[in-house]
Amino acid sequence: MRLSLRSWILLGCFLPVWLLVILGGSWLLNSYFSSLEQQLIDRGQLTLKNLKPSLAIQLHEGERLPHLRRLSEQLLEASDVRAFSLYDHKRSSLLHAGPSMRPLENNPNARWSEQSRMAVEQETLRFIEPIYAPQASRDLSRLRAGESPELLGWAELELSLTPGLLHQYRLLLISGVLLLSLFVISLLLVQYLSRYLGQRLEASMEAVAQMGQGERPEPVPETRVQELQELGSSINQMIQAMGQREDLLLQSIDEVREDASRSLETIEIKNIELDRARKDALQASRIKSEFLANMSHEIRTPLNGIIGFSNLLSRTHLDGRQKEYLGHILGASETMLGIINDILDFSKIEAGKLVLEEEPVNLRDLLDSTLSMLAPQAHRQSLDLLGLVYDDVPQLVKSDPLRLKQLLSNLISNALKFTERGEVVVRVMLDGDDEVDEQPASEQCSLRIAVSDTGIGLSEAQRQKLFQAFSQADTTQTRQFGGTGLGLAICKQLVHQMGGQIDLDSEEGKGSTFWFTLPLNVVEPAKDPSPWLVGRRLGVLETHRLTNQSWCHQLRRWGAQVVAWQSPEEMLDNLNGQDLTAVLVGLNSAEASSPLWLDALGQLRQQGYRCLLLLNTSEPEVHARLRHRVSDHLLLKPLVVPRFKQALESLLEGSGQTGMQAASLPERSIPIPKATRILAVDDTPSNLLLLVTLLQQLGFETFQANGGEEAVELVKKEPVSLILMDIQMPGMDGVEATRNIRSLGHQYRSLPIIALTAHAVAEERTAWLQAGINDVLIKPLNEKLLTDLLYRWLGDRFTDKEKRLISDSAEQSEEAWQSCPVDRELGIKLAAGRPELADELLELLLTSLEQSKEAIQAALKSEQDEDLIDAVHRLHGATRYCGVPDLAQITEALETQLKVGQEQLVATSLEQLFYEIDRLLDWREREYRPDWHSRGG
Repeated sequence: MRLSLRSWILLGCFLPVWLLVILGGSWLLNSYFSSLEQQLIDRGQLTLKNLKPSLAIQLHEGERLPHLRRLSEQLLEASDVRAFSLYDHKRSSLLHAGPSMRPLENNPNARWSEQSRMAVEQETLRFIEPIYAPQASRDLSRLRAGESPELLGWAELELSLTPGLLHQYRLLLISGVLLLSLFVISLLLVQYLSRYLGQRLEASMEAVAQMGQGERPEPVPETRVQELQELGSSINQMIQAMGQREDLLLQSIDEVREDASRSLETIEIKNIELDRARKDALQASRIKSEFLANMSHEIRTPLNGIIGFSNLLSRTHLDGRQKEYLGHILGASETMLGIINDILDFSKIEAGKLVLEEEPVNLRDLLDSTLSMLAPQAHRQSLDLLGLVYDDVPQLVKSDPLRLKQLLSNLISNALKFTERGEVVVRVMLDGDDEVDEQPASEQCSLRIAVSDTGIGLSEAQRQKLFQAFSQADTTQTRQFGGTGLGLAICKQLVHQMGGQIDLDSEEGKGSTFWFTLPLNVVEPAKDPSPWLVGRRLGVLETHRLTNQSWCHQLRRWGAQVVAWQSPEEMLDNLNGQDLTAVLVGLNSAEASSPLWLDALGQLRQQGYRCLLLLNTSEPEVHARLRHRVSDHLLLKPLVVPRFKQALESLLEGSGQTGMQAASLPERSIPIPKATRILAVDDTPSNLLLLVTLLQQLGFETFQANGGEEAVELVKKEPVSLILMDIQMPGMDGVEATRNIRSLGHQYRSLPIIALTAHAVAEERTAWLQAGINDVLIKPLNEKLLTDLLYRWLGDRFTDKEKRLISDSAEQSEEAWQSCPVDRELGIKLAAGRPELADELLELLLTSLEQSKEAIQAALKSEQDEDLIDAVHRLHGATRYCGVPDLAQITEALETQLKVGQEQLVATSLEQLFYEIDRLLDWREREYRPDWHSRGG
């Protein structure tokens, strides 16, 4: 705290001294006043004690009242004696001198006491003394015998406090006047001293300030204070030294000014050149980004036609050579598409426009999805592809799922590309000594993901070239594997942006292990699976060692007893006498045609063992042959754990479903067949023809439009169930056409409109969704993604023919069914930030779900529209305060459709509603607990 000199003198010296004076004086006065009061009390008590013998004699004789009166008058002559009274033993007044005594208010019982008493009343002191008869020597024996002396009466003396108080007031007044005079005098002295010192210091500070501003001040005047005089002398010496330096500095400045004037001209020229270069670089970067976006669109548009028509052509009758050529066309097109994606990603990373998302990610589901996507490539190369997630890896972490999947895809694709035989193994584990089994949510862990292969490996010189853009280990013209050299560079940039590290271990000719580590926040720790196979004994036949161990480990975690074999011969030798519930058999395409393996499988079937075949091949002919000869229960490697579990359940229950069918969603109810009419909009004739052909092959009734204006007019004339809308079109583009269609009326606001575009910019897709587009499909068209999207938005509105055509590609994935339908953060936000309230609201919703479903089904059966609207409205109200966004969205859409009479959309929405209800009920049985929000989901 900064204070002025005057303040320091006042606070540090003046006020403390006067505070001590006041406190000391107060204490002395208080002690003096207390002594005066005590003297008055002692005087009263002593007066009565001295009078007591005389009064006893006078009262005993009874005839000396005149003498007592004279005695009382003598007492009243004292200024502080106010009154005196004498009472006999009957409490009757014998004598009173002075003013009347007031009743004893504070001590009413003190007057007739047999002991000496003193009472403090208002402005007076009362002294009461009992008077006993004089004791002769003959009465001493009575006193010793315990008899009380004779009580003759009481004497009461009243002393006034007024003279003492007046004396105190006079003393206080005199002391106060004296102290005030001294205080004023000392204050004036302090003011003078502080002003004097302040003026001298201000003069010194002004001189120093002038020196700081580069001026030459006047010398500081002399003073009678020694310390200030020394300070002034020092400042005067500084002024002299500064004057000398200033003269030298002015001389140097003149010399430097001439040099600076010459340098400024050079710097100005350089600045102009740098500014021009910066503008050129920004312009080049903008042009590059626009060029890449435009080239992406221009290249994806013909690629869409090439890939699409190649897929259509592959379904026609072709000879072997034609199929081979067509396979080369498809492979080259997919390679070109991958190159375009790599260039776009690298460009965004280089420009700093890549934004990472942060959301809960199920690492096991993410790995399963990535491996399933790359499994066909591994099958074509007859490679064993395996994913291993260690048991202590958290169930959910926070990360960017898209970029994490991109990292995995790039590394696994590289491993598959450079591996001719053997295996590719992906390991997901905790790095170092991290243990998160018992850690709470939001605890950070370090995750390590390693991709190992048995490929060609790398030398030390080749390793130095990796992770650099447009560089590969083999740069010769005859390189075997192709590629742009951007994949690992993108991986390195992504890992570093996510706060991790990436590197590899490799030995030439033996294989490589690419690994990266990421710091991630734990949302949900690892949890042990339910031991649902307790008491079951299963056999596992798999020649690949790691795959065999992985399956056995998973089965044992489920509680099963496992018998493992490495070859069919070993299985047949040890099969007799084994009480096995089922046998799991892993096969590749060569083993599926081997007589030894087929014979072993035939013996399993003859002995009545249930078999689950796990195939490392995507060839339909092999699948059909094994279904016919061995078992209907088939799954593809690498295993997806949820599908594996569902296939096992189906196998052990004796269901006739195949493993593939068991992995699909539960059959949904309330089918309401409607004519499904789809409008395709595209300005490119080849793309439009491809889209219409695909839709017609799927059995849909289609309309087509070559532009946005034509699409709007067609929608006004013809009712449609869904629109596939191209974005970039001349005239009215897809976004503007969507806005015009939405503005036609309420029935068009819930019409599904899907954007078809060759652009892959996330920001543009977000703007399209905000403009009213429901979903986005990136060109070139992937038929499976198209059928998935159509099934998602149309559902049970497929006709039976459409369902048969789309059944292989439009099934909802098990991952979607198994994913959590409850958004924890949204639930807490809707509950005003209170997790306990969010748990209570979610419990109420889950409790009422089955009742709501029955009410909706009853309203449908009775065809009561009002009852249906009421039931949907109640369910919608219950979902608005829970974190169930999918169910809340479909109930809101269905309620709107019912109220405005959109019958063509009600069927789809009803199907989706029952699907979301069943999904939420299934999640309740699998994962729900009453404190789901409070304990971090």
